[in-house]
Amino acid sequence: MVVKCICNDISFAEMKEFMSRENIHLFEELAGLMKIADNCALCVPYIRKMTETGETEFGIIRESGSAEFKTCSIRDKQI
Repeated sequence: MVVKCICNDISFAEMKEFMSRENIHLFEELAGLMKIADNCALCVPYIRKMTETGETEFGIIRESGSAEFKTCSIRDKQI
């Protein structure tokens, strides 16, 4: 399961709590206020999905054709 931004060691649950506390609804707002998604960007599709659905744990997203989606080689490991 993917549960956090690994570069900045911030869980999606922490991001969701921050969004609720600060009344934030969009990825862009969150990224402007928290140190997230600013290095490898592997977490971007997960954070976007979290902002849309409220989910904080995800299976690996494997979609091609979009620069926003990158394939993560770590399988079945909580990152």
